[in-house]
This record gives sequence, structure tokens and C-alpha cells, in this order.
Amino acid sequence: MKLDIPAGRLLRVLLCGIAALHVLSLGFCLVYHGLGVYDPFPYFGRLVKFFYVDKEDNLPTWYSSGVLLLAAVLLWQVAGNARAAGARFARHWRLLSVVFALLSIDEYAQIHEIGATVVVVHLGKASYLSWLVLAAPFVLVLAASYVRFLLALPGRVRVLVLVGAVLFLSGAAGMEVVGAFSGRENIGFTPGWASMRYVLSASFEELLEMTGAALFVYAIALYLQQHQRPTAAAAPAQAVRDTAPTVPAGTGR
Repeated sequence: MKLDIPAGRLLRVLLCGIAALHVLSLGFCLVYHGLGVYDPFPYFGRLVKFFYVDKEDNLPTWYSSGVLLLAAVLLWQVAGNARAAGARFARHWRLLSVVFALLSIDEYAQIHEIGATVVVVHLGKASYLSWLVLAAPFVLVLAASYVRFLLALPGRVRVLVLVGAVLFLSGAAGMEVVGAFSGRENIGFTPGWASMRYVLSASFEELLEMTGAALFVYAIALYLQQHQRPTAAAAPAQAVRDTAPTVPAGTGR
């Protein structure tokens, strides 16, 4: 399957989706957690969970999982093009595609929560952060093995990839730590600032992750746009040259 999506339009759609999800999430959370209005109409609590960016198996989760899967598909397409052209780093593109496919699955299934049950750091109720300690070596090894790959990317694409990675990791790791000490245990039980403090922290975490993923998808779509379309456009021209009649030498006037 090949995707041919204008990079700029794709980025706008992704950013609009992020903005809409966070407005809905914060709006419902402000009423439910901030004001303590739990049942203004039937099924209100379900709506809050459906739009809350820090919950599982809801609209924001499906969105984030879908964006990561889109990144995996685009990366697989780049890998196929690189392999067909005999270019360098085809395997790097392929491995990166697999990594993003796994991230998409984890976003939906929350597999990393298994690591949270293995207590490596003893921080009381924040001991679930142990999964970060377990994941750190894999991230560092992957980053180190991709240094030459990054340096070989076009300048603009490289900057977008790096910014996207920094934003995503800042949310997934940095703000995760902040959220662990922002009253996570109070969410849903104590109306007002005690709950909203964690809601805001978790929302900012998800905002960083979603924006980072969107920028990464934009970078890969831009790379495809710059490196695939010229090849596709050149093919018909080459076909015309190949099928053009040959004028025998010496017949011209």
C-alpha cells in the first residue's frame, strides 16, 4: 500500500485533530474534576472518559495509535523505495517502521504497563515509573545506532525528526515523571485544584506526545514528497523517450 499525501495538508489535519481533542478533554474535565459536577445529564461520566486524553480505549487513544501506525506505514514505504533504488539505510527505515508499529500497538494496548509492575525504583505510589528505567537502555541503543542515519537525512527533515523525537520523549518520559508527583491519586475524588493539577499535567504530557508524533509524520511525508514524486514523474518521460521513433542517421535535412 502506497500513500501519496501532501505533507503540509497532512500536518494541518493532524494539528487540528490534536487541538480539538484537547479542547474537548479539558472542557469536560473542568466540569467533572474541576467543578465536581459529576452527573448533569445521563452518561456524562462516560463522555468525560471518552474524550479525556489520559484515559485508555477512547477517542484520544485511537487517534494517537492511528498516527503512530500512519508513521509506520510511511516509513515502510520509504524503506521499500530505498531498497528498490539500492540506497543506503533501507534497513534503518524498515526497523524504524517496525518500532513505530510497536509503539502504535502499545499506545492502544498499554503493554508498557507490564513494566510498571516491576519495581526498579522505590518511589511509593510513583514506583510505576520503573518502566522508564527499563525502557531507557533500549532508547539509548536505538538513538546511538541511528546517528549516521540522521546525519544523512536532508537538513529540514532531520530537524523535524529531531524536534518530533524530543517533544515525544519529553511527554512520554519527562512529563510522565511530573505527572506522577502532581496528585495522580486524587484524580476523580477531590474536586478543584487537587484533581485539575494532575489533569493539566497529563494533558500537557499528551499534547507533547501527539505534537511530536505529528511532526515526525510530517517529516516522513515531506521526505516522500521530495524523493518519490520526482521519480514517479520521470518515469513517463523516460517511457516517451524509449518509445519515440528513431530517425536513421543521415536522413535529416
